[in-house]
Amino acid sequence: MSIRRDRRPTWAEIDLGAFEHNVDAVARSLPDGSHLIAVLKADAYGHGAVEVARRCRPDRVAMIAVALLEEALELRRAGIALPLLVFGPLTRQQIALALDEGITFGVIGPEELEDVCAIARDRDVAIHLKLDSGMGRMGVTESELPRVVEMIRAAPRLRVDAVYTHYANADDDDAFTSMQTATFDRMRQMIDAPLHHLANSAATMRGLVRAGDWVRCGIALFGVGSAGGPAGGTPALRPVLRWRTEIMRLKDLPAGHAIGYGTTFHTARSSRIATLPVGYADGYSRLLSNNGEVIVRGRRAPVVGRVSMDLVTIDLTDVPEAALGDEVVLLGDGITADEIAAKTNTISYEVFCRISARVPRVYR
Repeated sequence: MSIRRDRRPTWAEIDLGAFEHNVDAVARSLPDGSHLIAVLKADAYGHGAVEVARRCRPDRVAMIAVALLEEALELRRAGIALPLLVFGPLTRQQIALALDEGITFGVIGPEELEDVCAIARDRDVAIHLKLDSGMGRMGVTESELPRVVEMIRAAPRLRVDAVYTHYANADDDDAFTSMQTATFDRMRQMIDAPLHHLANSAATMRGLVRAGDWVRCGIALFGVGSAGGPAGGTPALRPVLRWRTEIMRLKDLPAGHAIGYGTTFHTARSSRIATLPVGYADGYSRLLSNNGEVIVRGRRAPVVGRVSMDLVTIDLTDVPEAALGDEVVLLGDGITADEIAAKTNTISYEVFCRISARVPRVYR
């Protein structure tokens, strides 16, 4: 691991060993006949899709999935040889490009299927077909299914390799999840497809996977058990990302001194205040103003004043040994994405994804 010292000392460390451990743990937890699709969309949830894709071994990962064709092309052009799946939707021009590049894509409705069938008049086309089992977002609805079946049967060069659906609330709503599973099972009887996949990270971590089901895991591979809770249980997961910076300014301020835009914080005592070279332009949420905590020398310290675009101020009065240049951990070492999410009224996915591109990723 190395970082250029001509840059500000703020970066995100990506533990590729932890990522490999999580992939292995999830893959080993699956029942017989089931396989893992690693979801690396949104630049692998901000972790760096190309680098983590290189750690997806074919004996553990059957396929890599992304949201956009551009994301798939980036992986393919970086030399990633594993099968790639794009969730879509895609335009007709993108469908043709995906086929030229050997990239599989999901079809999310009869309108897109019309474009696929038109292309299939002149060439062989293989797809994954998404079924809407109750989430109401994308996928073929049950009422649309007879028409879709007719379209597929009328296109002899079109092959449906898999059908799939997406759970809306697999974290804790067992009744709705069971209803979706039953609806999907009923719908897929009308489609001749050898493969199927339903479970996301939450369903996989809760063991809602039947033998032969493929699974799509994203956030779990980065050390988060589900959208609503920390990693844990079986398989045991490890955090992958650690976001850190350094103290660039230290000053002693008297009681009653204002700090930051809007003077939303005033020192209640003589205080030691540090300034950090990171801000909301880097993805450190402004909602952490007077609300967040960081770790300095193994101890927590509060964020004081408003988080600004490029700077954050913290109170180190209770960490008197802190010095200029000390490491400050923003995320990691006990400060979890779920903790930050709770403080900023969001989910762990967004905490990772909003770490901006101007924060270098350093891989170890």
